[in-house]
Amino acid sequence: MKKEKVIHFSSTIIGFIAAALLFFNWNPENLLKGKEEAVTMTDIEQNIGVDYTGFKAGRTIPRLQGKEDFENTYGSAMTAEPIGIISTGIYELKSWVDPYTRRRTSKGRTYGAPKRKPEFLQYNNPDGLFHNRAEYLPFYLLQLPDKTYILAQIPESDAKAIKRGEHVVLPIGKKITKGLPAALKTMCEEYDAYFGGTYYAFSDEWYEKHNFTIFILRAGVSFLVLFAIAVILILIGEKVFKVNNQTH
Repeated sequence: MKKEKVIHFSSTIIGFIAAALLFFNWNPENLLKGKEEAVTMTDIEQNIGVDYTGFKAGRTIPRLQGKEDFENTYGSAMTAEPIGIISTGIYELKSWVDPYTRRRTSKGRTYGAPKRKPEFLQYNNPDGLFHNRAEYLPFYLLQLPDKTYILAQIPESDAKAIKRGEHVVLPIGKKITKGLPAALKTMCEEYDAYFGGTYYAFSDEWYEKHNFTIFILRAGVSFLVLFAIAVILILIGEKVFKVNNQTH
């Protein structure tokens, strides 16, 4: 009986770890977006009031060749084809995420004063698997074709592809300026990266509209993974346990 409890407990823990890894690292956005049409400069010029940040960049969207291009760009659409990327381990709370943690009763009612989430997080292991990517966006140092660096916040799928050495055309980005932590400035100084702005490649409007759906997909699939792995490991463990019983 004790061995069975150990098998059940261990299997559940392993399933939970796998589910947590999936929840924090899986990005279901591409499933929701489907196949995107590339945006051209003609589209942008003909639709002045539309913000195309985060959209797929067509061939006519200007490419950044180095940090000097980025430094001299203001208010216009841009993209880049990075040749390298560095994870900083520093994350910023997503603009579309509730900035407060709210305590709830078993019936789902909130109580007590909400606690504000930290604006920035810093991890010692920049590429750790258990970083809170569900609520925070990582900062990267992008290496551009002239081998200079700029700060960027880009989709993680693109960051992973760049790390694998694949050719990536970034989604349309915009230059944003905001207060940044001192640790990020130190890293920029180390790599001689431009610190006066961040290449931002997310459509806040789209994510605000789909944030709950993304959460449900993450949570739902993670729960299925937890259940499936736990059940499979329990069945395997019990089978091995029974075989051991027969052999003694």
